[in-house]
Amino acid sequence: MAKKKANRLQVSSWRIVMTAIVVAVIAKSLVIDLVIVRGESMVPTIGPGTVAVVLRCAYGLWLPVAERYAVRWAEPRPGDVVLLSATANQSRRAIKRVFEVGPAFIRLEAGMMEGRGGFAETGASASLRMGGSRFVPADRVFVVGDNEAVSRDSREYGPVPIENITGKVLLYSSGHFRTGSKTESSKDAADDVDR
Repeated sequence: MAKKKANRLQVSSWRIVMTAIVVAVIAKSLVIDLVIVRGESMVPTIGPGTVAVVLRCAYGLWLPVAERYAVRWAEPRPGDVVLLSATANQSRRAIKRVFEVGPAFIRLEAGMMEGRGGFAETGASASLRMGGSRFVPADRVFVVGDNEAVSRDSREYGPVPIENITGKVLLYSSGHFRTGSKTESSKDAADDVDR
């Protein structure tokens, strides 16, 4: 009888460990994620080596395997810092700031952009420097890096689908970093695509 009870306790411990592993994998995939920032496109806000906490379910239920939302319950807002999935324009995930959410117009004048996200330099893009306005279609966002000099963002490749946003950055370590420093490669790294 005592042997049966001990055996039941061992199976119970094994089940607890397996359940904890399954819950952790589901939480990382669907709810919360940690990424290590490698690029400099968000300097001075977020620098290389920074660990960022990303809320994957901030805008909906993101399905990593399908790389799309099963259900969306919120829209990103100008000023939100978001994690974008890899696309044809970006070889890796990237952290950027939402400048405008479509449908909307971005006003362009004298090398500056104006939208609900405030003001930003137009960068090297000749099409943005000409002035006038730029339309951001519905279900798309115009994203920018805080470091215009090195950031590859919507100023270069245009508005991106909201479906490419995999989560909202909630927290990031504000530790000291050096510009130009390299961090170790990690599958959880978010490259700011600034090369």
